[in-house]
Amino acid sequence: MKRPFRTIILLFALAATACIVGIVWSLQRPLPINGERTVHIARRTTIAGAIDSIDAQCTLPTPSLVRVTARLMARITQRPVQHGWYVFTATDTQWDVVMAVLSGRHRPAIRVTIPEGLTYREIAGILSQKAEIDSSAFVAWCENDSVVKKYTHDAPSMEGYLSPNTYDVLWRDEAGAIGERLATELQTVWGSLDTERSRKEILTLASIVQAEAATVSEMPKIAGVYANRLKRGMKLEADPTVQYGIGMKRRVMYRDLDDAHAYNTYLHTGLPPGPIGNPGTDAIRAALQPEKHSYIYFVARGDSTGLHRFARTGAEHMENVRLYRRSRR
Repeated sequence: MKRPFRTIILLFALAATACIVGIVWSLQRPLPINGERTVHIARRTTIAGAIDSIDAQCTLPTPSLVRVTARLMARITQRPVQHGWYVFTATDTQWDVVMAVLSGRHRPAIRVTIPEGLTYREIAGILSQKAEIDSSAFVAWCENDSVVKKYTHDAPSMEGYLSPNTYDVLWRDEAGAIGERLATELQTVWGSLDTERSRKEILTLASIVQAEAATVSEMPKIAGVYANRLKRGMKLEADPTVQYGIGMKRRVMYRDLDDAHAYNTYLHTGLPPGPIGNPGTDAIRAALQPEKHSYIYFVARGDSTGLHRFARTGAEHMENVRLYRRSRR
């Protein structure tokens, strides 16, 4: 009786080994595709749904086996399906597919730099150009009332509440996911400043300083000019706010100064309704701690430095304007 029992155990072991070898071999089979195939896996997609989506584009040799293996690996690793756009090539195997949907591999990431001072519409353009993010969806996210209420108090949009920085962005990622990253980064920056002052007012002033200053070194001085004007009840008379109101960054004409939009600081006293762009940390710090001086005017020097001349009186300012015009000629 012992010999037949041993024979049965041996045959069972051989069969199990053959089964495992077969599974491993099958999972190592490459995908039968030419070039690249892109596959989109939406949020909250099940494992079966993710494998079916990949199978529809890549024609998996044994989709049922891949599905079962993916379920088993998900249970072992306790990892959910990673949503997003995937790119697979003929060098990838079925095992690569299993690991991809659980780890997020094969989702192309692009490094995107968002410069300081851009509007959310300009940011949308960069995201679209660099990572094929839906620019219209990004703009809609920035203007969504529930989003604005989540990240601001009474701002008209997410303008000013997105942090300029360099981000690794998933190719064709959802616009809202990118927006949340930029907004969360701004919250982190603001939290590090340890201030109880109005975030809307500071970001609004910082956005104007960002637009006016060509160098970080001048930001506190420019912020000081606007702080002095606000204290005296003077109009800010900031060209960038007028540009924002008319919807384009071009030279401000005299006729633009009579445009009665809310961002025309030549007509309205005080800060505009909200930020006119998304300022960087240096501009925010300058708005929080403006340089203390008695200047109430400034004008560009008109040279290659991008610096300004500052004045305490109207007469000094007009002389600086004359110097600017002469240098421009």
